[in-house]
Amino acid sequence: MAIPKSIANGMISGVVGEVSHFGPLRATSAVLDSADEKKNLFGLAYTYKDASVESVQPGGNGAFAGIMINPKAYRIETEYARNGTQGEFLTMGEVYVEVTESAGAINMPVVFNADGELTAKATLDAGDKAIGFVSRHVGSAETPHLCLVRLTEIPYPTPAPTGDA
Repeated sequence: MAIPKSIANGMISGVVGEVSHFGPLRATSAVLDSADEKKNLFGLAYTYKDASVESVQPGGNGAFAGIMINPKAYRIETEYARNGTQGEFLTMGEVYVEVTESAGAINMPVVFNADGELTAKATLDAGDKAIGFVSRHVGSAETPHLCLVRLTEIPYPTPAPTGDA
């Protein structure tokens, strides 16, 4: 084996949807029920679709259910989890995810869109649904970017009002 002559650029450790390390952790289980089951991916933000039966969907406008975790615990023949199956959703802890933009400096808020995709933003816009904060991130040329997000069970912090209300 040759001696390495360069250093890897970017965060190369971690599996999307895996919990980073043991510590304070809260997760809940719910049944997947999305309009397109091919979007039932690990590491996305999910909201409750129907709270009476605890069904969830990626993205959406309901109450935040968590980030789908533990991809190695599932026996699936596809890249996505099927509707009607039960998933685990992290609401407190640190989890590996992919962010669509590389603005992920440590402690930046992380928001999700209507499809559950995550983005780290320097400043929150009106209507943004911030669910956690960047815990560790090294920018890379690849997109999406691997990022470690810290969820602290303080969903949807809103930006401070500006100007006259």
